[in-house]
Amino acid sequence: MKWSYQIGSIRGIPIKLHVTFILILLLFIQVFAISDLKIWDITIGFGGMNIPAWHKYLLGAITSVLFFSTILFHELTHSFVAQSYGANIRSITLFVFGGVAQMEEIPREPRMEAKISAAGPALSLSIGILTYLIHYFLGPVSLAEVGTTFKDAALIVVGIIAFYNILLGLFNLIPAFPMDGGRILRALFAMRMPYIDATRKAVAVGKSFAFAMGIFGLLTLTMGPGLWLLLIALFIYFGASEEEKATVISVTLEGVKVRDVMTGVPDVIYVPPDWTLEELIDAMFKTKHMGYPVQESQTSPVLGVITFADVQRIHAPERASTRVKDVMKREIISIGPDADAFDALKLMSAKNLGRLIIMDGGQMVGIVSRTDLMRAIQFRGAYK
Repeated sequence: MKWSYQIGSIRGIPIKLHVTFILILLLFIQVFAISDLKIWDITIGFGGMNIPAWHKYLLGAITSVLFFSTILFHELTHSFVAQSYGANIRSITLFVFGGVAQMEEIPREPRMEAKISAAGPALSLSIGILTYLIHYFLGPVSLAEVGTTFKDAALIVVGIIAFYNILLGLFNLIPAFPMDGGRILRALFAMRMPYIDATRKAVAVGKSFAFAMGIFGLLTLTMGPGLWLLLIALFIYFGASEEEKATVISVTLEGVKVRDVMTGVPDVIYVPPDWTLEELIDAMFKTKHMGYPVQESQTSPVLGVITFADVQRIHAPERASTRVKDVMKREIISIGPDADAFDALKLMSAKNLGRLIIMDGGQMVGIVSRTDLMRAIQFRGAYK
């Protein structure tokens, strides 16, 4: 099942909706339509209005779309500032916990990271304060007065946008890595210590917040916010752990080129396209490799790539008569020998590959596997 769907792009940044976004959107529509909660002087919901139920749901839908549009603007602000520093933005995805801007790599210069991270909360707080001022000067909501239905509805919409954007801005500033506040904290740490150490300290702080949030969520599980706090705590905890691993890998592989870790020609083992799958399996047992380029000879062009996963798709009785060329992948995903090793690892992860063909001037010059990169990480981590 496909989980994310692209709905458009802004300044070359693909905008995607995750299927879980529909759930949170419907929940917000329901809450806004039926609730009549007062927070400060802001009315959260249209439940107290003397209008038909379908009007309330329509207003709830309009307000929800407007609010999630501000979340998109929040992520776009991160992205535009990051682009100004040369970062590449793969996409922005709206999902059940809000929005995520997927950057290929966050700049490691602390001041840049701090500005990128602060941009989103700054926009949310600006929207929140501006809309609250509009609500304050044009309010209050007067549901008891006759003829104020349109004004009340507009004030409630503005008040909801104000309240949730202020809440969003302040919540994102909590120093819980990998949230915006946690990234700002890492940038501050990185001004005084190595980047890996700064990341580990920020992750430790983030996990502490996640732990406290999870405990509070468990204690209030029967109440409204308990479940959400628990889910957010899990998201922060595991997100921080993954971010720490990615940072350690990227820093450890810094300066390492693909040619430094690849297996070069003529040591690359290839298989001919006319081999049967049984012959290929025999070669796999002998060489202990799980994937090979397919070539007529070592100096001929690469025709494709075949892996053990490709072999498994063919029933055992048919392998004696099935040729390598019948099941190999003809799309050759390659990278150059002078590319960064970390870029090779990212490409493997994005394409779910175990190895990459190394091409130079249209000719294969080597092959690099995920195992090669993991060994380099282990070795450099131990001796760097």
